[in-house]
Amino acid sequence: MILNFFSSRGRQSWDVEHRPLIPEGMPMLVDDDLRFEDGPAAPRPTAAVNQWLRELPASGAPAPSSWENYARVVKEWIEFLAEHGVGLFDSRAAAEPSLL
Repeated sequence: MILNFFSSRGRQSWDVEHRPLIPEGMPMLVDDDLRFEDGPAAPRPTAAVNQWLRELPASGAPAPSSWENYARVVKEWIEFLAEHGVGLFDSRAAAEPSLL
């Protein structure tokens, strides 16, 4: 899993009319294969996590350092679950007994 931070540097070359509304330094997680979905209408858990991260400033976490801390912790949690064969949104029944 890759943790990246948004930067609008070079946006003139993106062929977009306005600067994106994403704040500078906003973290986002990307799966190692650089995909956000497995098909049409099949978003991966990282898509939900990224939406949650983008909502942090409006949810009482206005400091960019908080965004980074939350992103790092969620990234580590997702990686820990994957090591044990559990997806982020799996049911409790799908978890290995050692994690319960």
